[in-house]
Amino acid sequence: MEIKVQKNEFLKRVTACVNIAASKPSTLPILNNILLEAYKDGTIKIVATDMEVGLSTVMSGDVAQEGCITVPARKFHDIIKELPEGDVEITVTKNNTVNVKAGKAQFKIMGLGKEDYPKLPDFSVENAIEMEQAAVKESLFLTSFAISHDETRYVLNGVLVSFQGNIVRFVATDGRRLAFFKKELKSKVEKNQDMIIPAKTIHELAKLLEWEGTVKIVHSQNKVIFSFKDTFLTSSLIEGNFPNYEQVIPKEEKTQVQANREELLQAVRRASLLTSPEAPALKVDFIKNKIIVSAKSPNMGEAKEELPAEFKGQEITIGFNPGYFLDVLKNLNDEKITISLTEPDKPGLVKGREGYLYVIMPMQLN
Repeated sequence: MEIKVQKNEFLKRVTACVNIAASKPSTLPILNNILLEAYKDGTIKIVATDMEVGLSTVMSGDVAQEGCITVPARKFHDIIKELPEGDVEITVTKNNTVNVKAGKAQFKIMGLGKEDYPKLPDFSVENAIEMEQAAVKESLFLTSFAISHDETRYVLNGVLVSFQGNIVRFVATDGRRLAFFKKELKSKVEKNQDMIIPAKTIHELAKLLEWEGTVKIVHSQNKVIFSFKDTFLTSSLIEGNFPNYEQVIPKEEKTQVQANREELLQAVRRASLLTSPEAPALKVDFIKNKIIVSAKSPNMGEAKEELPAEFKGQEITIGFNPGYFLDVLKNLNDEKITISLTEPDKPGLVKGREGYLYVIMPMQLN
């Protein structure tokens, strides 16, 4: 194999692959490598997989001799990153030695043949669901922070994406809070489908998504494929039944408060400085035309801040986990948010833009 590529474009694609290949030690050492394939027509393909998540991306370059090789992902990425700007020449000689040259810099690293490298699944985009990349990016951004990291509840270690008619719903929960976002699709899906996409895939997908353009989504058995113009990401899905999230969303509202999101974010951030393992809850008083955010820790002291709010219903005092409350306030960028409450021991409901809901369980106040 003998190719010449433009450094920055090549680095961008190698970077997209490196986290998948080099994320964890594997019983198959070849999985810590990325696969490079060069074809006569000038197409260069870069592939990474850990058997659960796979990524394939193509670019064009000068191919003097076609061929293929796998190279250690992390080390190869670090070399390309440090090369001077301009063209990079890569040649493979006998015994799978990979020579990398740019400007006056030269490297030799040992590769492995592609014989044992796993193949990514074939797929057709014929029945794909097409979505705006911006819509998927926004939906993941507003829900994925609520994913559970508790491996004993594996079904919660991802985001549920549910297509029904012309609506798509994104849901994530760790059992103590739940983030929900629904959006309208441009056209109806042929058949309703649910998929639980693992956290690692969500993380890689979020890096690929742009604020413009579209992405095609193909759901096939226990796999999902996200197809972009010159890149596709494939992933196994989490198998099992996602809990009935509809039951968790409060239907009743005895108190409804509207406040400036940024002001509330700053007040919660400041007050949470004086929470402690002994007194972890943030106390929030919703009273006529204001919200009082406070925290009191026996050995540290106390913090209290009040801010204006539009108020309807009954006055209520409730305790919240400050981290869970902060998560929604910092990820939304709406100017105003609405908080709906029923009882001090019942979940609170935060509403932002149209279609967005965040359920947060209360905490006992000492």
